[in-house]
Amino acid sequence: MLNISSTPFETANQSSILQLAFRPFFLLSAIYAIWLLVRFSLTLTGVWSWESDIAFFPWHAHEFQFGFVMPVVLGFLLTAAQTWTGQESIKGMKLFALLMLWLIARVGMNMNQYGIIISAITDSLVILISISVLSLMVLKGKNYRNFIFVPILCVFLALHLGQVFAIVNSDFRLSQSINYATSWWFAFLISLISARVIPFFIAKAVQQDIPRESIYITLTCQVLILTLGLGKLLESQLTIALEADILQSALTAILSLSLALHLYRLYIWHHRKIWLNPMLWSLWLSYSFLPLSLLLLLLDIDYKNTMHLINLGFIGAMIMAFTARVSLGHTGRKIQAAPVIIFAFLAVFVAAINRGIIVIFVPHPYIMYIAAISWASALLCFLYHYTPILIRARPDNKPG
Repeated sequence: MLNISSTPFETANQSSILQLAFRPFFLLSAIYAIWLLVRFSLTLTGVWSWESDIAFFPWHAHEFQFGFVMPVVLGFLLTAAQTWTGQESIKGMKLFALLMLWLIARVGMNMNQYGIIISAITDSLVILISISVLSLMVLKGKNYRNFIFVPILCVFLALHLGQVFAIVNSDFRLSQSINYATSWWFAFLISLISARVIPFFIAKAVQQDIPRESIYITLTCQVLILTLGLGKLLESQLTIALEADILQSALTAILSLSLALHLYRLYIWHHRKIWLNPMLWSLWLSYSFLPLSLLLLLLDIDYKNTMHLINLGFIGAMIMAFTARVSLGHTGRKIQAAPVIIFAFLAVFVAAINRGIIVIFVPHPYIMYIAAISWASALLCFLYHYTPILIRARPDNKPG
């Protein structure tokens, strides 16, 4: 346990929140996401003018991915790695320093192009430090199977720097391409983690064996996600009709196979008892947004809004479901969804469906505002219920 009671500032609750990375990162990422939604919505409505020399939409994309999603990913990996490896993860004042770097990056991205350089450096340091901590834990624990997350984080570092480069050079097309690539990379990571933990969570809750897919299906699913991301990137660059037609045929085949495999995952994970447990159906339904997005791509329906469905539906909803479950499990509490969290799950689904599907057929600004309000409501519900849990010690007095 940390011994940080020597300074009057640090109370028991504050030492608890620095025990594992998921505690502060889950909390701060939710707070920052609400700020992003408020700033984005008020700017779109003209209530709050955008005066920064950082382009508005690239700022929005970068901060959703690296201001909101990335800290959740890092909080989860740095916490889970302690279980995987048996090695102590980052905590205490080292974790506090990591959080300060992340906060400096957020301030920088909300300033101007001088601030974005600060953000580029501090965000890079956050990812690099996390890579170092994770690598040492895996190597010391000889848990080489999970070393896969190290190169995955290295790619995120490159994508972050690529987005910053595009923003600084006012290259909107490059910024959008890297933004889409980052979304596909997050989808790759979350799909990989889901394949490992969702059947485990379901089996543990229903107390029955849940079939596990073979390693070959896992590899195929993940390779296809990467291929789709790369293929859609190439598709946007091609101008020769013949090459575009060949690529389109290949993408159709890849989409069809990928859709079938992700539907197979949902099929083998399904158990009738999941509908009695919001902590289970939230995960299952959140994952279903990935094959739903693939179906929209297969039908060639609005790539931009389909990417919003991946971002809000698959990535966003999975984050809500995962953080709700992980926050209880790693603080030694009963895995049970409070009514306010059930509302949060449903609100996220409403946000995703409005922003990713309904807006395609009803392209009215109010649809996006409904999505923003729904998403913000879900985050506020999360903060209301989980802030006391994340800042307080475990009820069983165990470390963590």
